[in-house]
Amino acid sequence: MQIVQQGPGQFTDFLSGYRKSSTGVMRKRTLKDLVLDVAASLSAMAHAGGGTVFVGMEPEGEARGGLFDPKAQHLFMHLLEASIIPPLIFKAIPQEIERKTFLKLTVSPSAVVHLLKNKKCYLRVGGQNVILSREKIPALRESRVETWHEREVLLNSSLDDLDADLVAEFMHHLGRPGETERILHRPYGLIDYRDGQPLLTRAAAYLFAKDPLRWHPRPGVEFVRFEGNEKRSGSEYNVAERLRIEAPIMKLIGEMERIMEARIKERVILRDLFFREKFAYPSFAWREALTNAIAHRDYSLEGSAVEVWMFDDRLEIRSPGRLPGPVKIQQLLRQERAHYSRNPLISRVLTDRGIMRSMGEGLSRIFREMDQQGLNPPELKEEGNFCCLVFRNTPLLDESTLAWLERFSAHDLNPRQKRILTYARVHGLVFSSSDYQRFGVDRDTAYAEIKDLVKRGIVQLLKKHGKVYRVLEGEDQGASLPGLKWVREALEKKGFFTLQDLKPPKSISRRKALAMLRELAQQGYFTISGKGKGTKYQPTEQLHLLLGEKDPRPEI
Repeated sequence: MQIVQQGPGQFTDFLSGYRKSSTGVMRKRTLKDLVLDVAASLSAMAHAGGGTVFVGMEPEGEARGGLFDPKAQHLFMHLLEASIIPPLIFKAIPQEIERKTFLKLTVSPSAVVHLLKNKKCYLRVGGQNVILSREKIPALRESRVETWHEREVLLNSSLDDLDADLVAEFMHHLGRPGETERILHRPYGLIDYRDGQPLLTRAAAYLFAKDPLRWHPRPGVEFVRFEGNEKRSGSEYNVAERLRIEAPIMKLIGEMERIMEARIKERVILRDLFFREKFAYPSFAWREALTNAIAHRDYSLEGSAVEVWMFDDRLEIRSPGRLPGPVKIQQLLRQERAHYSRNPLISRVLTDRGIMRSMGEGLSRIFREMDQQGLNPPELKEEGNFCCLVFRNTPLLDESTLAWLERFSAHDLNPRQKRILTYARVHGLVFSSSDYQRFGVDRDTAYAEIKDLVKRGIVQLLKKHGKVYRVLEGEDQGASLPGLKWVREALEKKGFFTLQDLKPPKSISRRKALAMLRELAQQGYFTISGKGKGTKYQPTEQLHLLLGEKDPRPEI
């Protein structure tokens, strides 16, 4: 009933034996129609992490009944088995609620790719069956090989190799205490039997083992903090801290979160002469990235661990293995939902425990969180045998950036065009079409909006027929504004200032400068006396105290 209440998802589906007509009347579906939908769900789940299909039950938990008498059930199973090529192994168990019968069909992940008789191929993504194009089917077929590392049975293992407390905590969360061996065997596939003895799969050892190093030489995470913005060696070696955490996954994620939380500093942003403190990286963003790196890493690459590199200006989370299966970088950068795991057993446990998301929306949420915090979107890249997600702590729209954008104020730019300019500002004034697509648009839209920037003379191609662009900075377009430095300089000269003392950059008109000062006065940072050109702006005690608290110079 807990499964029913959760509704359709990555590992569950509900297919009614009835369909509502245009007049609102519920009519029984034909067996042929129902078989097609069931075959699609079962094969889609077999290509992902396995799952269960409830046939004849509504998502709300109602079993309508009358669907399967013994003869109809026999015919249904015959048609279903014949509709999937090559044949798919699944279990069918009749269930009954209040004398109404439905079928519970359970399928495990399959090593091969299955097509329906109509030649269609499906992959389970969240609560949907997504049709794969012909071009993606070979990639799925090749990728099935890498999903089997976690399923390898460890012949020298036993249930005694598991951390009993970790397993008990997981069972308690499921509400199934006392059923450990049965639940680990099915539905989770974490143990298998040889000569009647339960043996662990690699997935079980990586998740719950007392000593994961016995089963993998690099099972954990290596955290490295560098001084500066680059990795150096030799006489310029700049590693300030290095930690290696090796623990079963169910402990590893929590331990790494505590280590990173203690080291991710708050950044100080200058806003109109007063300071606001914000975390350098949104908590959800780096936690989700860390969990995904551990859950989806290629554990067959035994010479590498998950790496977390912390620089002054960025955080890199590096997972061994390139992107799995049919998932492509451009697909993720466009924030399309993509759920495919090379470790479906591990992912299912972490999902059911509530540690990670199963709907393929984690990366999209990371993009949204970074955007809401005014930070640049994360960068996703494949580097050697690593998949890297890079977070930069440079604010997207600080005072300096807002002033820099003023140079383009004569142009009626849309929000995405402004964002790509600010993105380029912290990336050497260059960007690519792929960078533009990170803002949730397809390739054609990105091309059209970049072409508009080219026509306006704001950007230009670096080379003919290329996809990388450079932002043009004209000398007459104004200067950069770091905070309100021009106000502080005038204040420091004599303890107060008049409008005549101010020397704002070209991008700030006298009218706008006056409006900014009046707003500061309303916030209690200045008092105003006099009129006209002789108007004096004097700092209040509130401003003195605030600047004194933030003054980095030692007292004399």
